Amino acid sequence: MLSGTSIQEDAAALKAIAEWLNRQTGIFYPERKLDTLKHKLFKVCLDNRMSLHELHDLLQNGNGNTGGLALQIVAAASTNHTAFFREDIWGSFREEILPDALNRNGRVRIWSAAASSGEEAYTIAMVAAELIGATEAGRRLAILGTDISFRTLKTAEDAVYPKDRLKNIPESYVQRYFTRLPGREEVRINDCLRSMCLFRRLNLKKRPYPFKNRFGIIFCRNVLYYFAQEERERIVNALYDFAEPGGWLIVSVTESLGSMKTRWKRVAGKTGIYRKL
Repeated sequence: MLSGTSIQEDAAALKAIAEWLNRQTGIFYPERKLDTLKHKLFKVCLDNRMSLHELHDLLQNGNGNTGGLALQIVAAASTNHTAFFREDIWGSFREEILPDALNRNGRVRIWSAAASSGEEAYTIAMVAAELIGATEAGRRLAILGTDISFRTLKTAEDAVYPKDRLKNIPESYVQRYFTRLPGREEVRINDCLRSMCLFRRLNLKKRPYPFKNRFGIIFCRNVLYYFAQEERERIVNALYDFAEPGGWLIVSVTESLGSMKTRWKRVAGKTGIYRKL
């Protein structure tokens, strides 16, 4: 890619990196999506001035000195589009899911299991603040956002976003929950939402998960398609084990558990919404 290695060498290296990703993280790139992986790895190659072949060689033979490189590869391969108020599930969350969880518990633990750069977790916090007030939401909600990428989690923790990310957010919410940064085309999430959210790195493939308590609501959206079918089943069943009785699972409207052997029960008439009954 950046040196004299052959097309065949880079193709073999790309396939080997895809296999390494699957072993280490469960992220699965089938043959038909290797061009997508190649595109995502281009900046890693550019930053390190390496071809794919050299990248793979260092990954395999780096004598333990490739931790930073491995994290770059994982971050690039797992990069996913995200947004505030993504997909049409927030009416159900506001009107049914969150009220049910609040009625069953004095304090509700919510897990955003593929948090990326934090937009989902902060959307959850916004909806809760609108439903019961920011002070009460801060007292009763604990939102955990996890992701495999340190880079995206840093963005989530900083809570600073370009102004163009606000396009899906009602203007009244923007006024209440964001501060425009002087001289910059960016905004920061206000402390009333940030105080509800905690972000940590977690690889969904590495089980058991390190939690002492269960969750009333789990979001696991737009990540399952990164995994092979058997790994998807293992993940959704591990999520089940960490849900409270009566707890909720929300996946993407483009994902389904219908073909999986799982104990989650689909909520009738709802796309992407399941319960532990």
